[in-house]
Formats: sequence, C-alpha cells, structure tokens
Amino acid sequence: MRHPTARRQLPRVLVRIPVGLVLIALAGLGGLLGAIYASLPPVDGSETLAGLHAEVVLERDARERVSIQASDPEDLLFGLGYAHAQDRYFQMDLLRRVGSGTLAELIGSAGINADRGARLHDLAGTARASLARLGPNERALLDAYVRGVNAGLASLTAPPWEYLLLRQSPAPWRPVDSLHVVLAMFRDLQEETNRAERALDLASRTLDPSVFALFRLSPGPWEAPIEGSAGTWPTVRIPASGPAAASSAPVPPPIPDPMPAGSNAFAVGGALTRDGRALIANDMHLTLRVPTIWYPIRLQRSGDRPIDAVGVSLPGAPALVVGSNGHIAWGLTNSYGDWLDHVVLELDPTDPTRYRTPDGWRTLESRTEWIPVAGAEPVRFKVQQSIWGPVVGHDPDGRPLALRWVAQEPEALNLQLMRMVEQTSAESALRLAPNCGVPAQNILVASDSGEVGWTILGRVPRRQGLDGPRPQSWADGQTGWFGWLEPDEVPRIGPDRGARLWTANARVVDLNAQRLLGDGGYDLGARARRIRDRLMEREIFDESALFDIQLDDRAELMEGWYRRLNALVQARPASPERSALLTLLADWDGRASTDSVAYRLTREWRTAVSAAVLDALNQPLSRLSNDYRLADLPRTEVAVWSILRDPPDWVPPGYGDWNALENRCLERVITPRNMPEPWSEHTWGARNTTAIAHPFSPLLPSWIRSWLDLPPRPIPGDSNVPRVASPTHGASERLVVAPGAESRGILQLPGGPNAHPFAAAREGDYDAWVAGEPVALLPGPARHRRILRPIAND
Repeated sequence: MRHPTARRQLPRVLVRIPVGLVLIALAGLGGLLGAIYASLPPVDGSETLAGLHAEVVLERDARERVSIQASDPEDLLFGLGYAHAQDRYFQMDLLRRVGSGTLAELIGSAGINADRGARLHDLAGTARASLARLGPNERALLDAYVRGVNAGLASLTAPPWEYLLLRQSPAPWRPVDSLHVVLAMFRDLQEETNRAERALDLASRTLDPSVFALFRLSPGPWEAPIEGSAGTWPTVRIPASGPAAASSAPVPPPIPDPMPAGSNAFAVGGALTRDGRALIANDMHLTLRVPTIWYPIRLQRSGDRPIDAVGVSLPGAPALVVGSNGHIAWGLTNSYGDWLDHVVLELDPTDPTRYRTPDGWRTLESRTEWIPVAGAEPVRFKVQQSIWGPVVGHDPDGRPLALRWVAQEPEALNLQLMRMVEQTSAESALRLAPNCGVPAQNILVASDSGEVGWTILGRVPRRQGLDGPRPQSWADGQTGWFGWLEPDEVPRIGPDRGARLWTANARVVDLNAQRLLGDGGYDLGARARRIRDRLMEREIFDESALFDIQLDDRAELMEGWYRRLNALVQARPASPERSALLTLLADWDGRASTDSVAYRLTREWRTAVSAAVLDALNQPLSRLSNDYRLADLPRTEVAVWSILRDPPDWVPPGYGDWNALENRCLERVITPRNMPEPWSEHTWGARNTTAIAHPFSPLLPSWIRSWLDLPPRPIPGDSNVPRVASPTHGASERLVVAPGAESRGILQLPGGPNAHPFAAAREGDYDAWVAGEPVALLPGPARHRRILRPIAND
C-alpha cells in the first residue's frame, strides 16, 4: 500500500516536457478523438434528400441491426445504400479499390501488389463494359442505390475515421463502383493466378505416372456427393528409385499446412419438418476481420408487390446476398468449378509478336498500366494481351501462356442477384441463379411450400477439350471456351419436398455433370460427409437441429491420424517422455475441442508428416520450378494417407523407414520451441484463438488496438469439420431459417453492423458466435428511427 504522505510522480519522460507542449498534445488528442466520434452516423431525426420518390424509414434495434421500410423499389435500395455508407463506407472503398486496381492510391505502397492483379486482368474494363450492358430497370435500381450511398456518406459530420489516419478524403460512390465490389469478391473466391493448374502441369511432367495418379484421383474416398458415388483408396505404387520421372533437384521451400477451409450449406425439405416448410442452414467461411464482411439487413417494401426480406448484404452491392423473404430462403458456398484456364500461345516463328488463333494470325497487344501510389511515385508495368487474356508466363517448353478467367468477361458480371429477393418459389430461384453475374457459387434454395433445390449461382463457361493436366493451345478452334451454358444446361437438383441436400465446397453431382463445371480445386469432402451423415440421423428437423450441425466439431478425418500417432507412441521404449505423451493422448474425444491437448498434438503431427511426405514427393518438381508445389493441388490428404496406410518400398531421403519419418516428425512437434513444457498447457484452444483485427491494427500502438480489434477467444473447430474455425478464418455468418417462419430464425455474425471504435454495439454477436449461442434472425424493437423524406416536387 502507498504511504499516505507519498507524492504521485509524473513519469520521467513527461517531467522533461514543457507543460505547454503537454497541453497542446492533449488538445490534439482530444481533437482527434472528437473527429473520430463525429464520424459516428446520425441514427435519429429526419433528413430531406433529393432522388427519393417517397418516405424511407431506417430503424435500428439494440444490436444496431437496421430495418429499412419503403414503398418504392428504388427507394428501398436508396435506403440500403444510405445504411451501408453510414456504417461501412471505408470498407466499401477498400472493396471497390481491390476490384478496380486503385488500392495503392488510397493506402500507399502496401496496395501495389493487389493493384497489379486487378490491372493485369483489366477488371476495371470488365466493370465498365458490364455497366454498359445493364438493362434500364437494373440501371435505375443501381442509380438509386448510388444516390443513397452518397447521401449516407454526406450525413456523417466527419468522414469515416480511417480517412483521418490516411490523411485522405473519401471519393463519391459511382455506379461502376458496385461492379468493382463484385469483382473484389471474384478475386477473393477464385484463385486468380491459377496456381493449381500450373502445379498440375509440372507434376505431370516430373512425377512417375503411378505417383501422379495419387493427385488426380476422382472420385475420392472422402467424397459425399448428393448425386453419384464416392471413390475408394488408391493402390500406391512408388518405384524404389523414388517418385521422379527423372532425376530430382534441390529441396523446395517449406510446405504449409495443407488443410484449406470452406463454407457449408444444407437443407431439408418440408416432408422432414413439422410445419411443412423447408429449412436451410448456411455458414459462409471467409477471412475474418473488423468489420465483418457482411452487413445484416431487413428490407420491407409495401405496395402492390410487398417484400419483407432479412439476411446479410455486402456493403457496396445493392442486393441481399443470402437470406429469406418469407417465400424462399437461400444460402451459398463457393463452387470450385474450373473458372480459369491457361492457354498455350503458338507464336509465329518469323515474328514472335504474332500468335495463331482460329481466325488466323493476331498480333499481341501491349498496354502500359500506371498505378497511382499515395505518398510515392506511380508504378508502371506493361501487359501483353491476347484474345484469351493477358500473357502471364511460359510453360516448361518455353511457350507463352495466356490466362483466361471468367472475371475478364463482361457477360459474367451483372446485378441480377438483386432479383433473388423477389422470387416466390424454389423453381423460379433455381431458374434465375445461372443468369446472375457473381463468382460462381453452389446455391441451395428452400421454400415455404417445402421444396429444396441446388444449382450454380453464376455464369458457367462452355468448356471443351480441357480435361487434361496440361495447358493447351486454343488455336484450332476446337478447344477452349465457347460462350456460356444455358440455364437449363447447368447441373441442377430438385426442387423436391423430401430431399436432404448439402454442399461444403466439395463435389455435389456425379462425374458427368461435374465435367461441365470442371475441377477448380473442390474440397476433399470430409465436411460434406459429416454433414450428410448428420442429416441422415433424423426424420424430423427444426432450427436447433440444423444449428447444432453448424457447430459440429467432430473430426472424423483426424481419427485415423490419432490412432496412428497413439500406436506410434505405444511402440516406443518405456521412458518418462513416452508416459507423458500417452497421458496427453488420453484426453482424445474425437473433437476439435478447445481444452484438448490430444487434438492439438495429433493435428500438428499430421501437419508435420504431411509436409515431410509432400516435400519428398515435390522434389522432382523443383527441377523445373520452385514457384509451384504439390501443396498447391487440392485433396493432397488422399495421396499422403494412401502412402501411409500402404507404405511403398520407397522411403523419403533422410529416413531409414516410414516409422523413422513419423517419429522424427513427432520430435519436431514437441521441441521446446514449438511445445515448451508443461505440455498440458498446449491445448487446441491455446493455438486456435481468434485474431480478428482491423486492417489498420498492425500499424497502431497496442493500447489503441483494443478499441479496434475483437478480443481474442479460444474457439473449437478446425478446417475439416463442419464448424470451420481458425484464428483468422471461419463462419462469417451463421444463418438458419424456414421461409415464412423468420421469427424462429437464427443469424450470427462475428461483429456488429458498425465497427466504429465508439459504436455501442461494435462487437455485435461476437460473444454468442464464439459460444455457439443462437441469435435471433429478425431485428428487435426499434431503438432509433431516422426518416428520409423526398424534396417536394423532386
């Protein structure tokens, strides 16, 4: 305890600072905090605005979720744009710049690489061309949304606080910017460099055919398609000389943990519910950051064609992305069809600037891109362009490669998703889906009449002659992309009242239908299989049953690894270390539980073993390139586990046998650096702790970060379980709803609608999201009410 006569001392550094400077600094800090506070949106009162037909009302509940009420379709989207801009304008600005290649102009040199990718594919050109293709009604709705965005931005007393730190001013929103936002999602959901195809080409050239077959297995043993069957485990044949088709080269770079994550959606028809309504659940797994990517919204329109829809929207885009309108509900998962292809260019031997096309020789076009950079000189780079896309490199034979991507096509980008909120049957929603211009998604639809169905949301290219592992020339006119599949050609399931449907980024349909979509790296299938099995356990479902599946963390894929590790430790000679490891492994419950040491130990050992095996198999590829690896390929788990369950005579260099490799990997896991004693403290939750941060957080002092970031929390789940969870990746939303019974629905988000440092509900549902507690889909009673009125005679 401090002595009562002791005097409080100022820190020494402050003693040397003149009092006047301290007061100036405090005044400056107060001014900064005041400016930040002023960027909170006004949520009460009224405002008279140009561009409205009638009154629009925005209500906010205690969680700051917004409901918009209007009588006119354009006014409803005006209100949506207004709400988006009030709460999320900086996020919208980042998205449009990622989609247009202008991020560095706002944030400086950190945005240059992102801008290069957008400009390489000329995504801004795609957006301009797509904008010109919009129909009159679509354009009118977009223009109304844009008017609302700019009105919402103008309603703020000060610009969003991030601009203060950047010393920038927000630029107005334009119609083309909403298309840039959709293109940003193309970049997020589709691998724009097509790494897997390049790795597949190298693997086909350097691996023994029997080894290469392990990475091309289809169907695979973990798959659980709705239509078609799974495969079986392959027979492993690796020559004693090793996996190479020729001599191998230096050791490639370390291989990362090969356990990608993805999204889940599943539904049951009305024949399996008590009230005859179909039920749907959707949890889209994306990178988690502050603010959360989705914006919860309720859209209510009165008049001749009333709408009452609720779900999540993407700030910057005038649509409900997933949700329910009382008649239908819909959810999405990334489809992982083949939406990119490398094209071999056949050059003219007498003129290397010319290449062969089905219509004769063409000259490669060249354009210069200038990237404006805040605080620095512009960056210039040149792009060579073919009719099939930009030239991005060369194949091992030295032939130039162009890259074709659906995001380059104006026909693949539109705002037809706006119409989903008006559909009243599963059939009409499934017909609309293939016409929507978004990154291709699996869409599940459920209806109030009890029907459920699946198809692809987004345009599907008509691909011919592209099933092999290597890029091909398209010059003969017989190979390549030939327009788009018609909606009735796109694979589809249902609608059906008695169906159980599920998608989890894995194969959904049989191989014949899958060939129409291609294989762009679809998932192993372990999540899909677990969801399928859970859906087969019951005959009657309700919201809580589907929500429980969303939170399922049983790790069936890891069961085999656990048994193998336990047997490995059991076979060791008696020692204190062996006893300690067996004690740790005894807490195994088959789940990715936060308090499980056994799960973490098994998981990290699996990662080490997989990396060692893939590293050894990868060595032949490095003879041609260190830029692409087997780890870039999907479903490597099948190859690795096939080898371990049926070990070949070949053993990776540096190990006496397979047992030695597995023991060496265990030693790497339990080194003092990776897992210092006491080992019992190294639970899965200690590693799987959320780290959900604002993009500016790393640039700011630690005492400020607590105002911006979400507090770290240990969280159950992993990559190949339904409850996908990692520190920075997981369920960006959890939705469960029966259309027409939205009052029973669930909607969780890992953050609030507005992540402003001074927002009352900035953390939103975060605690419930971590704990797995349901949150009501519908907004609660209004706490705030803002009325937007049209100018008389406007």
